[in-house]
Amino acid sequence: SIAPLKAEKNEFANLLQQTIHQVNDAQMESGRLQKAFELGDTSVSLAETMIASQKASISFQALMQVRNKVISAYTDIMNMPI
Repeated sequence: SIAPLKAEKNEFANLLQQTIHQVNDAQMESGRLQKAFELGDTSVSLAETMIASQKASISFQALMQVRNKVISAYTDIMNMPI
């Protein structure tokens, strides 16, 4: 019965790690596009830059909400009487 619990823990940890990497990638891409646009790269449009920036912002905000919920759940569990 412990094996399924451990597998679920690993799946959650892997999912969380993948999500963090995706958010980081979105932020890196946004920064790259912003820098290219600022330097006058004609292959990068203002719209593309703004969309990438918004995607990075929204994904970061979503990640922070998940983090807040996990911390809240952890706090609730730790405060439960035994």
